[in-house]
Amino acid sequence: MNLTHADRSTLKDQTVELPIQAALDRPPAPATSRTPRLYVLDLLRFLAAMAVVAYHLLFADARESWAADTANLFGAPLRQAASYGWLGVELFFMISGFVICMSSWGRSLSDFFTSRVTRLMPAYLFAVVLTASVLVLWPHPGEKAPDLRQVIGNLTMTQNLLQLNNLDEPYWTLLIELKFYLLFLIVVAFGVTYRRVLMFCMIWTTLALIAHSSDFRFLTLVVEPRFASYFVAGMALYLIHRFGQSLLLWCIVGFSFAINAVMLDARVAPFVKAGLPMSWKVSLALVAFFYLLMIGIALGWFARLQWRGLATIGALTYPLYLIHSANGRTVIRHLRDDVPPWLLLGVVVGGALLLAYVVHRFVERPLSRALRDGLKDSFQKVRAASESRKDAVDPVPPPGRSARPPAASPTPVIR
Repeated sequence: MNLTHADRSTLKDQTVELPIQAALDRPPAPATSRTPRLYVLDLLRFLAAMAVVAYHLLFADARESWAADTANLFGAPLRQAASYGWLGVELFFMISGFVICMSSWGRSLSDFFTSRVTRLMPAYLFAVVLTASVLVLWPHPGEKAPDLRQVIGNLTMTQNLLQLNNLDEPYWTLLIELKFYLLFLIVVAFGVTYRRVLMFCMIWTTLALIAHSSDFRFLTLVVEPRFASYFVAGMALYLIHRFGQSLLLWCIVGFSFAINAVMLDARVAPFVKAGLPMSWKVSLALVAFFYLLMIGIALGWFARLQWRGLATIGALTYPLYLIHSANGRTVIRHLRDDVPPWLLLGVVVGGALLLAYVVHRFVERPLSRALRDGLKDSFQKVRAASESRKDAVDPVPPPGRSARPPAASPTPVIR
């Protein structure tokens, strides 16, 4: 077959465009396919959690004589480093965007909902009960012990929407995670694809900017403009990891970083207002470092890191994050006059890690399994009820008869 120059040019253009179009419209991978585990993410999650632990135990509560005196007890450099540990939350949000995008590929709406509930709730419910018990028995000086109303509200994970105080400081981030999951449910409902994740990133970023520049409280409450771009950057980096680089994806990552840089000032401002030594430039440098690490993960720089023990370390992250703060400071307050500082710090951190393992092994695993089975059964009943209703509305016709009247002949089109 002889092709003209124009035909050859057209065929060449289509050859370039088709793989990109195929990637954009590619259906979700089958749920049975398994993505190779990125062990570096487990390590990064653990390091982010340890940064938050350092912040809460060595810096966060200056009302405690321990936290106010950590520069003398452990040296000014350690206290100064711990003072930026709150940025571990920002890293958590980036990782969350990457991981949720990865783990939702090929999953149904019920599978996604089940996976998030079984991941979040077992350790959280245990942490709320444990922390409430500790604070009732040994309330912090100058603070009221939590009442039953506050405890019940915290068990829902929506205490901020109920206008109740968090039982423990780290809990405020969980509602933000929950909002992200609920927003991403929209994508999962239609099926996760390259194109839909891109559209989700762009729309969420746009709505976050509108919310930031307006007084529309409802929109601000839903889209969380302070933190949306961390999730968006994580999702875009996962697309780079899965499908390869493109200018559009790098623009989303760069734009997200710029938004984070500007909004980071609002996170630093309360420290500065309180007279604490906190620098926006140092905070920005750390966020830039987080971006660099996540870019390295997306591009496969850490692919050789395949130690399976990191999966166990990563499993400790969530329970450690939940239980370390109020419980750890309670132990410190009661033992600081009798135990040398370094030993006490080691006991508290080591004890928190050990308790996190116990929670993971004996609370998370069995409760997650029970929740998964219960939710799976629940969704099966929903589907069965839906099918029964459909059959009642549109019953199966008896043999030889049609359930519907024959369709009328189409009206001829007059041209």
